[in-house]
Amino acid sequence: MRKERTRSEHLQFFVRSWAEQGIVLDPFQIDACAALDADHDVLVSAPTGSGKTVVALYAVSLALARQRRCVYTAPIKALSNQVFESLAHTYGEHNVGLLTGDVSINRTAPVLVITTEVLRNMALLTPEDLADVGYAVLDEVHYIADRHRGPTWEEVILALPQHVRLVSLSATIANAEEFAAWLESVRGSTELITSTVRPVPLSQAVLAAGHLVEPQHLGAAKVQRLVESTSHVRVGKKDRQRILTFLRSRDLLPAIEFIFSRHGCDDAVRDLLDERIVLTSASHRREIRSRIARVVEPISPEDRKALHIGLYTRALERGFGAHHAGMIPALRELTEQLMREGKISLVYATGTLSLGIDMPVRTVVIESLEKFNGDSFVQLTGTEYTQLIGRAGRRGRDAQGTAVVIPAKGFDTEVYRDLASGHTESLKSHFYPSYNTVTSLIDDVGYQEARSIMGRSFAQFASHADLVVIEARKASVQSAMKQMEPSLSCSYGDLPEFLRLYALAQRATHFRRTRESGRLRARIRNSFSHARNGHVYAFVYDDELTYAAVLSVEGKRLRCIDWNGTLRWIRAARLTSVLRDVGRVSIPVGMPIKSRAGREAVSDQIIDIAVPRSDRGADNDLAFVGDRCALSEDPRLASHPVARCPHLADHLRDGSHYITLARTLRNLELSEDNNADSMGKQFDSTAAVLASRGLINQDGTTARGARILRYLHTANDLLLYESLMTLEPGELDAAQFASWVSMFLDDSRLGLQLPEEFHARRAVLRIRRIEDDVRHAERSEGIERTGGVRPSAMLAISAFARGAQIGEALKYTHLAPGDFISACRRTIDLLGHIAQACASTWIESLALEARDLLARGTIVEGLAPHLPQRSDGANRAPDEDFHRAHAR
Repeated sequence: MRKERTRSEHLQFFVRSWAEQGIVLDPFQIDACAALDADHDVLVSAPTGSGKTVVALYAVSLALARQRRCVYTAPIKALSNQVFESLAHTYGEHNVGLLTGDVSINRTAPVLVITTEVLRNMALLTPEDLADVGYAVLDEVHYIADRHRGPTWEEVILALPQHVRLVSLSATIANAEEFAAWLESVRGSTELITSTVRPVPLSQAVLAAGHLVEPQHLGAAKVQRLVESTSHVRVGKKDRQRILTFLRSRDLLPAIEFIFSRHGCDDAVRDLLDERIVLTSASHRREIRSRIARVVEPISPEDRKALHIGLYTRALERGFGAHHAGMIPALRELTEQLMREGKISLVYATGTLSLGIDMPVRTVVIESLEKFNGDSFVQLTGTEYTQLIGRAGRRGRDAQGTAVVIPAKGFDTEVYRDLASGHTESLKSHFYPSYNTVTSLIDDVGYQEARSIMGRSFAQFASHADLVVIEARKASVQSAMKQMEPSLSCSYGDLPEFLRLYALAQRATHFRRTRESGRLRARIRNSFSHARNGHVYAFVYDDELTYAAVLSVEGKRLRCIDWNGTLRWIRAARLTSVLRDVGRVSIPVGMPIKSRAGREAVSDQIIDIAVPRSDRGADNDLAFVGDRCALSEDPRLASHPVARCPHLADHLRDGSHYITLARTLRNLELSEDNNADSMGKQFDSTAAVLASRGLINQDGTTARGARILRYLHTANDLLLYESLMTLEPGELDAAQFASWVSMFLDDSRLGLQLPEEFHARRAVLRIRRIEDDVRHAERSEGIERTGGVRPSAMLAISAFARGAQIGEALKYTHLAPGDFISACRRTIDLLGHIAQACASTWIESLALEARDLLARGTIVEGLAPHLPQRSDGANRAPDEDFHRAHAR
């Protein structure tokens, strides 16, 4: 139900300003703005491109009208620059500032665009800077689920002063209600505003033999054969030419084609260059050349060659390009600008464009439903797929957007149809108490309040929700055990009590278990011989517990259908448990069991029988039934009266289900204990490690050295702090210090290889000894925080800091040019943190000098944000182009 509110004069003016440009705001946008009017926090969950930004703009407008400040956060610097340019264009350059760690423009402006890390540091280290802030926009807040950077978002939400109204903008997520409930628990009144409506309709299809096949038609056998006949091991040169020809013939440009491989993107660009493809006009080519010249002018000819500048610039001149992390930032940003402005028509991209960068197109093409995650190829999640295709369809320009999937070899239509259904995953917290955060909070609010704050994290909130499920499962298991107890009796003593002891005892000796294995094989053969059609059995097959219904018995094998709807043959020789009869199903008459409908009709019945049993672990005992009758040597069992019963083996067999339930109950009790106050326990363990390192005093206060650790916001924060404390003045020059600091970046691409140069190798080995010591302290407290140093780029960064050309520096590393530039940028950020942490010391001077050596203009820093000259103030309505980009 919508909450009807009286619109304030300010909101009425805001709505009219859009209407005067010909755009009527959607109900969800007005509802969210009205909630802000009423001084509530808001969480807006809506599809990509639906106009969530309007709510952020209203927060900016309210801040200016109420003479408060507004901070606007984005997950990555490229998006921060984009937001800054848009806001400066709308509200006037003098009203908007930018603060991203390495860039500071007009930082006292009433509207400040910042990265989430910068806002986190403000909230924890300099909260006085937020005293006059009335609103904070967290754009792309679903980024909280990111394993590496998500914890920073939680820290922001937990640490922001209560007077700041929070505007959280999220893509569609499955557990929006849970997330909103958590926000309300830590921030106060929070309204959840959701929308599932896309302003531009979206068509989804598979491209097969020149035809677009929609998801609902993929079930037809003829269509499926067509898709399979046209699928490829990999999309090659001729395939991409056919794709482009198809897009042009159907008027489906501009488009983004996601390849998920840097080399694949570059190969696609080369292929179009080889074919002399041109997708842009002569006038646009002239402008593109001019802008390229401004970007590459500061880059030496040697560096241009090393960075493959020519490949990317020739493509941009012809109206297409690449976008991936292997490119230098300036070229990526130029590609984004040209695409937004309609001056190029096709971009081959990896996942770098799925992070909220504003680049709407008419069509999105996805070459594979799998991507490489750094370790292996994994299927796209529903959230990732929805984010990718959400870029298709531009408000005011396209009647509909189009998302096209190219079927790769092994293309699974069921997987695709599931992704195309629009389902998304729930947000999952990866929050943990870092050394940096624990130190900062204890220093600010004391030990107990700091521990309490950790207990209010989304991770702990979700754990509390899990406790409700655990309690329900415990009650179910306890009820089932109670119902069984009257039938479990022994004249020698309390059989249920004995079985509970048995369930918790250690396993029997190898001899006893071996003796029982022969008896087990006999019972398996007996249960197999009694299998009947239509009966559902629980059993262990190939070491996996499963449930299946028997369709036919053929000698030494059974034809079955399992609860996943898979037809399979079960052979007695490969069974490692008895067949336990758990129910019956009806086999449909007149419906082929091989058909999808036939399989689903049976598997749904199996699921109804199996899921309740699986939830309470009713058949887990089958996984170790072979040693069930081999009595443990636990003294409590040996002294129990039932242990002397001559029918003990029969009692154990008859009570096997009861034993399984007792073990399940114990596991649930352990889970309950682990979930209760889990963040508080992690906080205590983290603080204990800090105390063992002399950074927390016995009275729970922070020691003097902890002030430095507060400013070191990196995954290896404690290791970096202790390593810094071992340095002596004059031991390293600025270039060496830059390479030394690069070791502490949390990036698996940097590698673990030791550098060949003697002094660098010695420095690494010294730090690794400190690393071993810190990890030992962590293991003693049962936590893992320190990931270790990655030194393989040290020599390259040292050479670059000493003035080497980029091509020369790259000879010392395996990194791609874009990855090396990224490492330089993040090293610059970390050097800034170190300088701040070690203010007024020789380390500060060394860190600032090292930072200046690495900051080498366009190559490292990227394009400077574009600052349009405009004298308009806060009361000017946004212009039409900005409306069309952000209204929906």
